[in-house]
Amino acid sequence: MKKIIFVLLVAISIYSCNNSEAIPIADNTFVLNNRVYTVIDNEITELADLEEDTIPKTLKPDLKTFGETSIAFVKTGASTELSGVYRGNVLFVKMELYGMNDLREKYSGSGLSINLKDEYGFNLKTINIDKEEMTRVIGIDNQTSHFVYNGGIPLNAEVYKAIEKYDISSSLNRNNW
Repeated sequence: MKKIIFVLLVAISIYSCNNSEAIPIADNTFVLNNRVYTVIDNEITELADLEEDTIPKTLKPDLKTFGETSIAFVKTGASTELSGVYRGNVLFVKMELYGMNDLREKYSGSGLSINLKDEYGFNLKTINIDKEEMTRVIGIDNQTSHFVYNGGIPLNAEVYKAIEKYDISSSLNRNNW
């Protein structure tokens, strides 16, 4: 009888120590074995360890400049400049559009897409931008200087590290009226 009770106590203690059931706490976020995880781009990323008694100091994020790209296929002389900052599994991007000051008046269609690519040219993530989401920047002559888009997308850290370049695709059509 003592052996049965001992075996039951050992089994109960092993079972209680190995609580491996995930507890959902938010959309795509859960706690498992005292660690907080989130799912971004179908990949699990660890956010925190609940057993740590100190809060890690976050590093100041660096501004990453992706450069300038011509979009002469939409309008001769038009180009974009893209920069971004990665914070807490979100990539915040700023795209400046030059040479298309007549964007809202002479173009129909939804807008532009930023295609973030790795060193081999594979598309890692696409950001679709409606032309109405772009902010018109007015110069000192009260004319449109350029357009700016500011936005953020959830992005896995490994995907962010792999981004080397970008290109732009367009669903804009020039109105002929």
